[in-house]
Amino acid sequence: MAQNQFSMDLNLKAYPNVLTPDVDDDYTVKVDTQSTPLDLDDIARATAQRLGEETAKVRATLQVGMEVIAQAVASGFCVSTPLCYAQPMATGVVMEHELSQPVDREKVRVYASFRQGTAITEALAQAKLQLFLQPAATGPYIAGMTSAFYSEQTGSNGAVTRVPLPMEAGDMAVITGNGLKVVGSDPSVGVTLTSADDPQKSFFIPASKISPNTPKKLQFSLPAGITEGAWTVKVTTQYSGSQYLTKQPRSFTLPRPVYVGLAPEEPGTGSDSGSSGGNDNQEGSPL
Repeated sequence: MAQNQFSMDLNLKAYPNVLTPDVDDDYTVKVDTQSTPLDLDDIARATAQRLGEETAKVRATLQVGMEVIAQAVASGFCVSTPLCYAQPMATGVVMEHELSQPVDREKVRVYASFRQGTAITEALAQAKLQLFLQPAATGPYIAGMTSAFYSEQTGSNGAVTRVPLPMEAGDMAVITGNGLKVVGSDPSVGVTLTSADDPQKSFFIPASKISPNTPKKLQFSLPAGITEGAWTVKVTTQYSGSQYLTKQPRSFTLPRPVYVGLAPEEPGTGSDSGSSGGNDNQEGSPL
């Protein structure tokens, strides 16, 4: 890597906003991420070049530093660094008679919450932004999948927002997007949920189990056997946007999983993730 290997150029892709059917000219914006993620070795090499040190020595230092931070968080400390602020968290419900017993990790979940630090905030503020138009996906397009049930939350400014509840087996779920209407005679037509941890485990929801079944909304009950964790979502249909059906079924799979139960928190977000996504495999053209 060269000394100035990071250009600080951030490409943004604009998608037609399928969640506002009454507005024709609005777009949602997402980052066009680099195709190859960086790992600890890449960061160590870049850091070593800036410091004029040996890569192996820098990597070992970074590894130990991260282990120290992780162990500090696991010891109950909040850790504030230029990269992020890390805080240990726990959730769960236990009965009174369990208070004197060893903690049941199936009932109590411990994790870390992350917020972006000043270094990332400043770097993103300095990044040069370039906006590209991402054409609408051909065939079905999934904007996201959430529970059909909401809770109302009041913010610090007094504003009330509706937040989807965690999805649970047997409850109603909603998929939003465009061109979603599940129709056609091909046996693959329907919604397929596949476990990210066990790809052999999947559930298929046919059109007869979906209501409403419209181009922009699919609602159905999550199968009773679905378990907590990450699931990939695929919609297959022969819907063409007119009275005619496509000869071959077309599918769209969310690039990121959705979560049944509580979703893990992502660094820099401080909130649950994995409930939405988009098709990141198309080439955009500059606006």
